Amino acid sequence: MNRTWPGYLSVTLRPGTAPDHVPAHVDLLAGAARHASLFRIEALDRAIARWGGGARIAAAYHARQSLGHYGAHHLGYDDLEETLGMSRTYKVRIADAEHTSAVIHALRELAVVDSAGVQQLATVPFDAPADAPVSARAAALKAAAGPHRRVRAPEALAREPGDERVTTAVVDTGVVVGHPEFQRKCLAGYDTVDLGMGRPNPEVKLLGDSRGYDYNPNDEVGHGCHVAGIIGAQGWEIPPGVGGRTLILPVRVLAAAVKASGSRRMGVGALCDINAGMKVAVDLGADVINMSFGTPAASVDTQATVPHARVISYASHYGCVLVAAAGNSGADERFYPAAHPDVIAVASIDPEGGRSRFSTFGEHVALSAPGENIVSAGRRGYQVNSGTSFAAPFVAGAAALIVARARRAGVRIDGRAVKRLLTRSARPLGPGGFSPETGHGLLDVAAALDLFDAERRHA
Repeated sequence: MNRTWPGYLSVTLRPGTAPDHVPAHVDLLAGAARHASLFRIEALDRAIARWGGGARIAAAYHARQSLGHYGAHHLGYDDLEETLGMSRTYKVRIADAEHTSAVIHALRELAVVDSAGVQQLATVPFDAPADAPVSARAAALKAAAGPHRRVRAPEALAREPGDERVTTAVVDTGVVVGHPEFQRKCLAGYDTVDLGMGRPNPEVKLLGDSRGYDYNPNDEVGHGCHVAGIIGAQGWEIPPGVGGRTLILPVRVLAAAVKASGSRRMGVGALCDINAGMKVAVDLGADVINMSFGTPAASVDTQATVPHARVISYASHYGCVLVAAAGNSGADERFYPAAHPDVIAVASIDPEGGRSRFSTFGEHVALSAPGENIVSAGRRGYQVNSGTSFAAPFVAGAAALIVARARRAGVRIDGRAVKRLLTRSARPLGPGGFSPETGHGLLDVAAALDLFDAERRHA
């Protein structure tokens, strides 16, 4: 699939050059501002006008201290946001999409520009086996329990029920908050999707709410519901979520779409919108962020910023545990955000304990979890899905339990510490310990809690 979005650029300016009149993306979504047409930087505006025919401009990120201050989200960036480039990164839509490459080349020649590139699209699922509805509830419950038992989630939850003060963000296609499994389990959430209407490229057609003019994170695909159910389901018809009492923060960053050659719904989102949603999750206090989406490294412009690099550094600074699906290409390759060192990349294993045939692998994989025929919540009722998208939330739920355990002990724990606990406690799946196909082994939630407790006793 073509993952570029012609006519839509991401531009970061040099430190100290950012204008203060360009509104933030989230203010445009709220109707609290209108796009800027100029940067008011002569060389920059001249290049865009000459090659792109003009532009609509918005700040890609809100300022942390201004979140919730409508009309002023572009004001008050702090030193960290300036250092990471968030205060000077912009979404730019040019009038003449056919000249996208020429505009990018012209911008990269300017001293005021730090980086420039065409926006890319991330998708879910990663072409994994198709999902199917669950019709027989008794059989569904029996099937659903197996993967949870394999990672010893019931044993872990018997000892550590989790904590409602721990927030797990599901950055995805959204969540149907009225689903019985999510009653009293979801926070208000956010929606940063802004793809317009029609087709972001010739291969994809958008469906439903793709313009983002509201903050309702309603799932129109089912992917986000499935992920959220693994982490935080109430346990009415499927096992309780691995994260126990953790509350789910649904952040919708992916709109519903179909490929031109098919009818199966998928999620698609622009990387700028995804990054904005991830930053919202951090600033709303997320302790854990699950990211079951990805962009292959092979499609990334080598002269542009690595996907999600800024917001991952930002989240790591605030101690967030970042969990991502490794991908479903079945090949030794890297997808972002899973390939970032500060992210826990999760592969999928089959019922025999081997790598699922579709699971992407490589030296960056941290550990594995069940990802085949996973039963969880759907947009309506329940469904069964396969893919690393559904292995990752087992690990995100385990991370939420560790954070809850640490909080109960009066300890502040960050993402790197949680990653170490999860990988050291994983059950090896072959000789020699680590394997590029399955990482350090199979997630063992109870063993991870045991390791935390043991280290506390000897601290």
